[in-house]
Amino acid sequence: MRNLAIFAAAWTTLAVACNKESAATPPAATALPGAPAAPPAPTEPGAAQGDPAAAPTGDKQYRAESSEVRIKAGATASARLIIKPAAGLHFNAEYPAKFAVTAAAYAKSTKDKLTSKDGDVKIDGDLGVLTIPLQGLAAGAGALQITGSFSVCSNEQCYILRDEKLALQVTVQ
Repeated sequence: MRNLAIFAAAWTTLAVACNKESAATPPAATALPGAPAAPPAPTEPGAAQGDPAAAPTGDKQYRAESSEVRIKAGATASARLIIKPAAGLHFNAEYPAKFAVTAAAYAKSTKDKLTSKDGDVKIDGDLGVLTIPLQGLAAGAGALQITGSFSVCSNEQCYILRDEKLALQVTVQ
């Protein structure tokens, strides 16, 4: 029976190591009669119990930075939004990152979906750099809302970030 417990623990460790780059949940070890149950892992509020992509409570895995974009009505421009992973993390080049920009009355993106596959997201060292093609529609200013799905990783774990709300300040004259 002891050998079975060791085998179950080894299998779980192997499954976690093989799946560290994926969002799949590793198989749970089966509890053996008389074996103490493992305490539940702490999770971030709103995260699914046991989700390997959930960040430790209070940690932020990245910050997004950009310069304000100024364009004229009817003109086009490219904006850059830089995703800077937290210390010890890097932007995951293998994850199929994708972003969508919500149009406003004053500006819009000229592409519906921005993806790493199409070259809209590039890697610069540990950073993810999103290039956003914009068109000025009418005089106005504000933040264009960007919704993104991407991943940042350490050497041990990857965080899958879905439906992240980002913003880009745009002024159209």
